[in-house]
Amino acid sequence: MDAINSGFFELITSYKHWVQSNPQLLADLESTVRCFSYFTAGRFNNSTLASELIYSIPNLIELFNDLLISSGKYMNLKIPKLQLKIKIWLTVLEYTEALFEVTAHRIWGKSGKWLIIAIIQVFKAVMRLCLVYVYKENLVKNPSIKPLNRNKINIYDKDVKKKEGFQLKRSGIVVRSIRTSRSVQTRVWAPIPSMRDENENVDNVFISKRMLKLAETFYIIKPLIHLGCLSATGKTNWRPWFLSLIIDLSSLQIFNHYGKAAALNKEEWKEIYQRRLSILLYILRSPFYDNYSRLKIIAILKILSAKVPLARLITEPIEKYLPHWQQMYFYMWSR
Repeated sequence: MDAINSGFFELITSYKHWVQSNPQLLADLESTVRCFSYFTAGRFNNSTLASELIYSIPNLIELFNDLLISSGKYMNLKIPKLQLKIKIWLTVLEYTEALFEVTAHRIWGKSGKWLIIAIIQVFKAVMRLCLVYVYKENLVKNPSIKPLNRNKINIYDKDVKKKEGFQLKRSGIVVRSIRTSRSVQTRVWAPIPSMRDENENVDNVFISKRMLKLAETFYIIKPLIHLGCLSATGKTNWRPWFLSLIIDLSSLQIFNHYGKAAALNKEEWKEIYQRRLSILLYILRSPFYDNYSRLKIIAILKILSAKVPLARLITEPIEKYLPHWQQMYFYMWSR
């Protein structure tokens, strides 16, 4: 048993070294495999389950590889262990929840599918609220652990740029870097000017953070509100669609209004921008899709196929798989 454990540990160590040494090659392989998931629907029996497997496995492998890279020389995740575990659980669920839905539907039918959906959404809501209220995160990213940009990793590894100082994300305090200190004769002992307003109103910051927490709370529980309304009114009713849209727009409005005062960092603003873009997905969500956008999208695809050379190579698969994608990926509780 010890020999097996030792061999397994050596294998993991070797793989970890290879992953950290070849991040760009790894990214290319992951992207190639992931593309297959979008065009497996209808190709063979049980295509829905197969496509979800093909989608989930590369994402899980990518997450595993990112965690290996993060534990190496490129970056150091200095966050509490439980917080990291929560983010890993959330990321795994975000990559596999559609697979769980499909599997539950095949085994237990529609009732089993909706039960699994409810369990997953409750678990995700509790974990996200824990990140907001226990670990004081302004907003929870989706996925919780973003895929690493392998190009930036290579650039950082080859050419580390020296800076005079760096700014702390939350407080805005600028800390001088020791490695770039000047000689004693030429050293400037005055502190680096802060990038934030010295007269910033503390009360405004407190109010802003409280409003952001309220907005994020509504955003987190939106799937539960939508599911509850959906079970009460039915899938074809407009109320769940409008209710979710109102929550999304209200949450974004609060973030836009109070985000600057709360000193959101670059990654948080990027997440807000992605949430703005996700509003466009409402045209692909029922009942709006069934009543308005479906025929228009198909008409646009047919026009492109007829007018643009070689466009049919792209438009025809999209037209064929659009009903499958709409049913599987454009739920109100997804992005």
